[in-house]
Amino acid sequence: MDGGVRGALTLLGFALIAMAAFFGARQWQSAQQTFTRTGPAVDCDLLAGPCRQAVAGGSVTFSIEPGSIPLMKTLELEVATEGLEVRAATVEIRGLNMDMGLNRTPLSREADGSWKGETILPICSQRRMKWEAAVQLDAGQRLEVPFAFHTTRP
Repeated sequence: MDGGVRGALTLLGFALIAMAAFFGARQWQSAQQTFTRTGPAVDCDLLAGPCRQAVAGGSVTFSIEPGSIPLMKTLELEVATEGLEVRAATVEIRGLNMDMGLNRTPLSREADGSWKGETILPICSQRRMKWEAAVQLDAGQRLEVPFAFHTTRP
């Protein structure tokens, strides 16, 4: 077999292995990220204060400080639960009227049992931006509890 053909076949083999590894990792990752999504919190206004949502077996309370939810400033996220034994908590903030990229914040357990973390929301070209903070909990089952809010660019 000619050296050029052998090199091309070797390169093709490596490319196929890399593609298989990439797609296998994506499939494994998506299988690990499945959550049972609850309904959205009703009558919730995070700009007015914490919001509470009942879930099977308990409740989830979510808050963002400062309450004005400014853009491009550090925001403190807090999750408190009742009736759930939470092993891990994350908040994914998603832009609803425009894709704003991935904003995933792993939370740390505090001494009082709550979960806290910090994030920053980017400025959007739209003056009023609608967001969803999806609280993701590993509590025996994997739960995702959505909380809607909005920001207004100055």
